[in-house]
Amino acid sequence: MIPMMYERVRNMFGEAGLTVGFTVQMLMYDDPGDKSKAVMVFRPNGGSPIRDNLGSEYFVLVDVISAKDRRTDAVAAVQKIIDYVQANPLGDECLGYIQNIGSIPPPVLTEDNRMVFRLQFSCNFGD
Repeated sequence: MIPMMYERVRNMFGEAGLTVGFTVQMLMYDDPGDKSKAVMVFRPNGGSPIRDNLGSEYFVLVDVISAKDRRTDAVAAVQKIIDYVQANPLGDECLGYIQNIGSIPPPVLTEDNRMVFRLQFSCNFGD
C-alpha cells in the first residue's frame, strides 16, 4: 500500500532526525500523560483535486507541541524543520516538491501550558 502524504512527510522528517525528542503521532493529538514529553502530530489538510497522470498539491499539517515549560526546545525544533525543508525541497522522491506555507505561525497555549506551533506544508506530487 502506498503511504498517505502526511505519512510520507513523517517519514522524511524522521529520516532527517527532525522528530528526535518528540513522541510522533498521526492524525490527532493524544495526550501522552507525561507533561515532560514533547509531541509532533502529522495530519492531512486538504489540497488540490487528485487526478490520474497529473500532479496534485497535498497539504500537510505538522503540530509541534512543546513539553511543559520547555518552550524554547519547541521553537528550536520549528526553526530546524523550516530550515531543513527550505534547504531540501526535492529531498524525497516520495514527496515530490515540499515547501512551507505560511512561515511560522503564532503559537497557541494549551490548558496545561504546552506551546503549539501548527506548521503547514505543500507537497506537489504526480504519478
